[in-house]
Amino acid sequence: MKEFVFEKREYQVAAVNETLQAFNSGCNSVLIESPVGSGKTIMGLMVASEIVKQNPKLRVNWVASRQHILKQTQKVNAQYFHVPLNLVSVFDKEPPECDLCIIDEAHHEATNSCIRMYARCKNTFTLGLSATPQRTDRMKLSFKRTVHSCSIPMLIEDTVLVPFHSYKVPHYDPLSIAQIYASSKERFGKSLAFFRTIRECRQFAKFLNEQGISCEVVTGSSDKERQIDDFESGKIEVIANVGVLTEGFDLPELKSVFIRDSGKLPTIQMAGRGLRRSQNKTHCNFIQSSDSAFQVERIAMPQEQFRLKKGHWLSCSGDTKQVEDEIKYYMKKLKDKDNNFKLEALPDVPREIEISLHDRSYRSKVLLSHRTYDSLDFIA
Repeated sequence: MKEFVFEKREYQVAAVNETLQAFNSGCNSVLIESPVGSGKTIMGLMVASEIVKQNPKLRVNWVASRQHILKQTQKVNAQYFHVPLNLVSVFDKEPPECDLCIIDEAHHEATNSCIRMYARCKNTFTLGLSATPQRTDRMKLSFKRTVHSCSIPMLIEDTVLVPFHSYKVPHYDPLSIAQIYASSKERFGKSLAFFRTIRECRQFAKFLNEQGISCEVVTGSSDKERQIDDFESGKIEVIANVGVLTEGFDLPELKSVFIRDSGKLPTIQMAGRGLRRSQNKTHCNFIQSSDSAFQVERIAMPQEQFRLKKGHWLSCSGDTKQVEDEIKYYMKKLKDKDNNFKLEALPDVPREIEISLHDRSYRSKVLLSHRTYDSLDFIA
């Protein structure tokens, strides 16, 4: 993996100061809620560094559920902070005792394994780090104070993260997604794909490999380090997984993320893999079913939007001229099929277009102020 570049940002300093003030005022359990790509590891190490400076004998455990997260933390700490800490898996049966326990991906804090780990560590202070502290099982986390650092729209606006393009597909299954990637390989490039099961991942990879596109499946038991290194170098073009790469996987050069149908927390985690900025990267592509329970548009406003219609990507955003030209193009196709069809002049924004074809009326709104179509079913 490439060297991590440390850049201290204003919102990180503010979150760290608020956290330290909370600890100093008697609160012993704080959660820093900050989106993917905002530098949660940096903020956690900044807090640990300041506390250890005040008390050099303080014992610190850094806890995570995945080994690649612990290795990433170890690398950043050794490169920039040099905080004496123990790297602990939440599944360790005999974790060392500590005074400060830092829980990475703290939305796992309510699990039985984490509760048992607390009992064995006997820590006095707890610091949690999470982009998505909401749990799908509605179990509450035990943190007494939450520090909010920033938001994804803010980070995109400040160019910390890249904007994204949204691609909507009618069906999200291994074969359909594999065909979409294979037919638009140049558009989607280095891609990460998520599916519900390992079996679906393997079906997806099998199709791509048969098309001469290198794809591997990353699982909890596969050689992740070798696979990720090959993915970064370009030896592997696409990686498929179920959930092992939803957390702690950072590859700024990632061009596209294929997001399986899911709820809020997993969708944000999956999408977050692609938002990190790298040299010459202008945006990331998110490909998602239009029927998914949580749409990426709820994370932030896409820079561009596309919808798959009859095997072609239809642009659903852009300036007024671009939208008007595309609408006129498809209206002309309708007119060519029916001599009684008449296209009236397009009204001003916000646009409402009524198309009369024989005795039927098709209606669709184009909300240009939000850079999106409300519906385009009438052109199918």
